[in-house]
Amino acid sequence: MFKPGVTVWYSVKSLEQTIDFYKEKLGFEVNFHDPDTGMAMVNTNTKDCIIGFSEAEEVVPSTSSTVFEVYDIVHTRETLEQRGVRFIGDTETVPGMAKLATFVDPDGHNLMLSEELEPA
Repeated sequence: MFKPGVTVWYSVKSLEQTIDFYKEKLGFEVNFHDPDTGMAMVNTNTKDCIIGFSEAEEVVPSTSSTVFEVYDIVHTRETLEQRGVRFIGDTETVPGMAKLATFVDPDGHNLMLSEELEPA
């Protein structure tokens, strides 16, 4: 019924600021950008996983998180912090499941890093 792939979509105030964040800070590739319609999309490093953006006058930050799997959460967090990414709180551990670190994009949408742990 469904084909592989997922697109997450966010409303944003500034398309240019958003593209800069996802491209320069997170390292994702822009695959679509139309300033006339105020829309853009980036490819993540996960096959068939895309994040899309629409410019809006009013933006309400998402209460859910898009979660990115990483091999080494400590190193990834340090790298992103050096690039100016703002994290919320400390890295948390869910025993036997994952280490998690929450950060935000320029519009305050929650994003998360997750490092899978070996089952207890």
